[in-house]
Amino acid sequence: MPETTRHLLDIDGLADDELETLINRACELAAGATARRLDASAANLFFEPSTRTRVSFELAAARVGMQPINIEMSQASTIKGESLEDTVATLAAMGIDCLVLRHADIGLHARLASALPAGVHLVNAGEGSRAHPSQALLDAATLRARGIATSGLKLAIVGDVRHSRVAASGLQLWQRLGVEEVRLAGPADLLPPGPPATGVVHCASLEEAVGGVDVIMMLRIQHERMDRATWPDSAAYHKEWGLKSEHLAAAAAGCVVMHPGPINRGVEIAAEVADGDRSLILEQVRMGVFTRMAIFEWLFGALGRGEEGER
Repeated sequence: MPETTRHLLDIDGLADDELETLINRACELAAGATARRLDASAANLFFEPSTRTRVSFELAAARVGMQPINIEMSQASTIKGESLEDTVATLAAMGIDCLVLRHADIGLHARLASALPAGVHLVNAGEGSRAHPSQALLDAATLRARGIATSGLKLAIVGDVRHSRVAASGLQLWQRLGVEEVRLAGPADLLPPGPPATGVVHCASLEEAVGGVDVIMMLRIQHERMDRATWPDSAAYHKEWGLKSEHLAAAAAGCVVMHPGPINRGVEIAAEVADGDRSLILEQVRMGVFTRMAIFEWLFGALGRGEEGER
């Protein structure tokens, strides 16, 4: 056990060597490296819907020897009025070693982490529109496992960037990995407010965003974080901002398409692109399990110890 209990709260909380350790380890596991065995338990608490993240954390825990515990929030004591702080404290008192939490409240994960007893780890599995660190890590691992170097890369992020925690964590990560330029594109009211950061540019059209880029990351419209009256018309949105086969012709040779899911065919992405040979969408799903295995190993200090099975 490390002297200081590790948590995964956001990308900015990870040192450069930790980023490299996690991404490289995910690629090793994907290539067949033997997982460390962890005698521990992990409880999934998802206050927002999830398929990919929740199931992959459950599979990842099982594959590293942990006992995964899924707590159905519709049956949890929080619906009886118990605070989440008390729920977390109760789970820690039962001996749960790791809490994997998805919640809409910004700042909640950091607050809970500071109150947890030593030895109990917390993983941010999605925090409102602010952070989704494991998704950013698995996206980077997907590219690396594919042999795509991030150094000098040009990457477009298209869609509802303003409300996307995936984009938020990606913007914390990509430039640290050497990405040369990040282009953001989407309707004006779905782009982040204020001027873009250094190395980030806002594009006025999908065509401008994808011209010459190496990676296109499409994002769905985050309806759950918007007033229904502001929802764009799906057909009109697809016509202007939906990624279609013809757009790929303007991208760099070998450009790949990514999407954190769930995808909305015929809205932000055409079916032929989602299913095409440039799509890494299902590869992202696959790498999600290996990345979260690496996260568990890292949390419990099992990386870098040279156990049998390490490559």
